[in-house]
Amino acid sequence: MFERIFPSAGGQSRKLIGTLAASAAIALGAFSGTAAAQETYRFAVANDLSGPSSYHGKTYAAGFNIYLREVNDAGGVTGRKVELLQENAARDVQKELGFLRKFAQQDNALAAMIVTTDGLFAAKPLMESIKLPLMGVGVPELASNPPHPWVFNIFASYQDTVFAAIDYVFNTIGDKDPKIGVVYPDVQFGLEALRATELRMQKYGKPVAAKVVMNLRETDATTQMLTLKQAGVKYVIVQLAGAHVAAILRDAAKVGLDVTVFGTTQTMDREPDLILSQPGGQNLAKNFIGVGPWAKWNETSVPGIVAMRAAVKKYEKTEDAKLGDVMYSNFVQGYVNAMVLVEALRKAGPNPTGEKVRDGMSQLRNFDTKGITPPISFGPDRRKGFSAVKLYRINAERKVYEPIGDWVTVN
Repeated sequence: MFERIFPSAGGQSRKLIGTLAASAAIALGAFSGTAAAQETYRFAVANDLSGPSSYHGKTYAAGFNIYLREVNDAGGVTGRKVELLQENAARDVQKELGFLRKFAQQDNALAAMIVTTDGLFAAKPLMESIKLPLMGVGVPELASNPPHPWVFNIFASYQDTVFAAIDYVFNTIGDKDPKIGVVYPDVQFGLEALRATELRMQKYGKPVAAKVVMNLRETDATTQMLTLKQAGVKYVIVQLAGAHVAAILRDAAKVGLDVTVFGTTQTMDREPDLILSQPGGQNLAKNFIGVGPWAKWNETSVPGIVAMRAAVKKYEKTEDAKLGDVMYSNFVQGYVNAMVLVEALRKAGPNPTGEKVRDGMSQLRNFDTKGITPPISFGPDRRKGFSAVKLYRINAERKVYEPIGDWVTVN
C-alpha cells in the first residue's frame, strides 16, 4: 500500500502529517493512476515515514506540499494541479529502488526523490532506464560529482559544509595548526564527511587528528569523546543528527574535553532545545557551530522565509510562536525542492515527461528563491545548484539558530 499526499487535502505539520496521509488515501482510494496522470502532474518520493529519521521525511514532505498548495491555489501549472505521491521506504535501500521503478512504470511520476545517501548511490546506475530526474533528501557530493544526466543536488553538499567549517577554523578563527577531528557513522552518509575532512586538511597541509565512528543508533558519546581528548582535538566535524550532537556536547563536557563542534547539514535537524535541555545546556550551546545550505525558518530578514512563514500560517493556521513546530528539520529543504521542480515543470511545456522535466532543470540559471538559498543554476555538466553555505550559532535565549554572517561560497 502507498500513501498519496495531495496538496489540496491540506499541508502537513509534524502532528498532522500521518492523519492527512491516511485521510487522503481513504478519500482517494479509487483514484486511478491513469486519471491522475490526466488531471494532475505528479512528483514522487520514496520517503521515511516510520524509520529512525522519519521526522526528516515528514517535515520534508510538509514543506514540499505547502509550496504545492500555493501553486495549485494560483491555478497550478498549465491549468493542472501538482501533487506529491509518497511511499514509505523507512530508510530501506531496496525498497527505495523498488519504489523508483514503480514511480516510473505505474505512477506516471515526472521526478523522484529518495531519503538515504546509500539509496542515492545505488540508484544512479538505474536512472538511465527509469528516466526520471532524481534528487535526495541527503545531499552527498558524489551524487553530483562527477555529473550524472539524471541525478541532481539542488543544495550545497555535505562536502561543502565540511570545507566551510575547516576554512572557518583556518581563516576566520585564525588557527594555523589546528587539531581537527571528525565523528561520523560508518555508512555512505558518514563516509562523505570523512572524505571531505581528509581532502580539506590536505589543502592546508595538515593531518586529521582523529577519525571516530559513532553509529546512528548510539546515544552515548563518552568513548568517542575520550578518543578525541587523547588526540588533543580542539575542533570536531560531526556528520550526524541533532540528537547525536547533543550527546557529543554533553559527553565532551563530562570528560573535560574543550572542543568546538561543527555540525553539518543534518545536525540542525532539530531545534536547539535538544542541546539546551542538557545539563549546562546554555554553556554547551556556545561550543556549537552549525553549517547548512538553506536559511532557517526564523530568519525573518529573508524575503523567501517571510513568504514561507505566511504560507504556513495561512494553510496550517499556525501562529508565529508555533511556526518552529512545523518548519523545523527538512521543511525548508522540501519547500525549495518543490520550487525547483515546479519551475522545471513549467519549462517542460504542456506535455511533460521525465526527460523534459530533467531538461527543464538543466535550463535553470540563477533561479531566485528570494534568499532561502543562493541562486540555483544547473547545466549539462553541472548537477549541483550551488556551493554556498551559512554558519549558525545558537541563540540560547530565543532557542533558535542564528546566522553568523551571509552565504559563504566554497571553492
